[in-house]
Amino acid sequence: MSRDSGKRDRNPAGPSRSRRLPRGPRTSRTLFPARPAPVGRPAAEAGSRIGIGRRVQASSGHAAGTRRLLGAISLFLVIGLGLTLFLTSPTFGVREIMVVGSVHLSSAEVVRICDVSLGANIMKVPTKAIRDRLLQNPRIAEATVSRTLPGRLVVRVVEREGVILLPCEQRFAEVDPAGLPVEFHRYVGALGLPVLTGVAAEGVTLGAKLTGDKLTLALACAGALGPAGRPAVAEIHVGEGGELTLYTRDGLPVYVGEATDLAAKAGALLGILADIEANHLEVSYVDVRYPRYPVVGSAGGLAEPVDWADPDVFPVFGEP
Repeated sequence: MSRDSGKRDRNPAGPSRSRRLPRGPRTSRTLFPARPAPVGRPAAEAGSRIGIGRRVQASSGHAAGTRRLLGAISLFLVIGLGLTLFLTSPTFGVREIMVVGSVHLSSAEVVRICDVSLGANIMKVPTKAIRDRLLQNPRIAEATVSRTLPGRLVVRVVEREGVILLPCEQRFAEVDPAGLPVEFHRYVGALGLPVLTGVAAEGVTLGAKLTGDKLTLALACAGALGPAGRPAVAEIHVGEGGELTLYTRDGLPVYVGEATDLAAKAGALLGILADIEANHLEVSYVDVRYPRYPVVGSAGGLAEPVDWADPDVFPVFGEP
């Protein structure tokens, strides 16, 4: 068999001619084109996911709000329980009432005015009402009431100090510098205050201010004497014209004259009384009407000073 016959056997259709197609632009071919994705399904799935997220957020927010509410209720319960225990516990009962500043009033008298029972809860003690009761006492000028935990009540008072004793209705009214009677006395020897004479007083009431020209002059004189000079003077007499005459505890008359320059006159008097005591002098009177030139009457001489001009006033053309 020849070579050609062999070829023919391989191609039974007969001799073939190869043809080439004209070349053109290549186009991509897809054997299996992708289906278009359904439009509705992803939106639905996204919506469902968003809805689930919102439901989760809402449920978590509701749970957080519930927790906060329960926490607030628990806190209020704890506070209420603690407050109840605080107000009822005997640990915070009043065990001591400390009084500070009282001199004329005893601590027992101040405590009695406070009217607080031992054992009462200290936070229930009405401090303002206690202060008001204390200030109703004419002896007390200022008052403060404070608590010191667990059980101490502190009462601080400032008392009014009398400077003169005014006779009235078989007793003596202790009067402070403002003219306010603060206490009545029957025995006055140990008080160390001068008695006012020359002034009539009726219907004196504790805490009710007294007025009057003579009383004003006497209070000014007693104030000028001060705490050191008042115990040395037994009496302050106010004359009809307003002239002041003092009498010491030994009965020595002291002529003060008009109620002018009282501080200087009181200083001169205290200096003379100190010299008399230190040198054991016997004198009949002391004249401090002109405090720069005080006069001391010798024993056996004149019982009272004579009128004389103020040495500081010099005559001019024959007239003082």
